[in-house]
Amino acid sequence: MSLTHFSKKYHPTLTVKAESELMNRYAHILPSSIINLWSTKGLGKYNDGLIELINPDDFQDDLERTLGRKVPNYVPIAISGFGELFYYRKLTAVDEDVCVFDPHYKQIETCVWSLVDFFNGYLCDSYIMTEILRIKLFKAALKKLGHLENNEIFFFVPPLALGGKVSLDRLAKGNCQVHLDLLFQS
Repeated sequence: MSLTHFSKKYHPTLTVKAESELMNRYAHILPSSIINLWSTKGLGKYNDGLIELINPDDFQDDLERTLGRKVPNYVPIAISGFGELFYYRKLTAVDEDVCVFDPHYKQIETCVWSLVDFFNGYLCDSYIMTEILRIKLFKAALKKLGHLENNEIFFFVPPLALGGKVSLDRLAKGNCQVHLDLLFQS
């Protein structure tokens, strides 16, 4: 199945097509739809970084730390502009889902039961864009703090879990992996 709806709603703004070695490494776990997206549109920022398709290798340690163990068929696939880490789970030969790790409150939730539904439904849903991806705050942050580079996110100072507030005045930007590590330790 293709990711047509996602491709219509999310436009690559800072992407690089994935190398064949990376695509081959994950072809036995990930559905062909995401491998095709990596090869045609690329890894990187979509809609100025509202969502970033990530190289799983760069975030595997973060996922393992989050879960407390290594799980071979769990693959980090995307990060939101505010640091929520989305990962794919190949549960059986026919069962799959996509989960999100909210680093602000250290919570994990299942988003949807299919990778195609994650891209074409979940990420394109107006409620998800408003409440989870915080699109209005994201656009305001872009105006105030400037565009995000790859592997960069907006984050709250102080962190939400330590009493921070969801507010434009409480935002900064920086390396997402450094910030995820700091949130994990808090």
